[in-house]
Amino acid sequence: MQNRPSPPAPAPLIEVRVGPLHLTIQRLPIRLLTFLATLAGSAGATLLISR
Repeated sequence: MQNRPSPPAPAPLIEVRVGPLHLTIQRLPIRLLTFLATLAGSAGATLLISR
């Protein structure tokens, strides 16, 4: 039986370091992205129509 080395961990999508704060996002949350896109589209349409 061979001992295979584990594959390297994937690099994080976003890594933010500000002083003692260290924020790492491994993958993109699809539901959050969908919600933000819908919200931005609705706000954009509202601004466009209200002019």
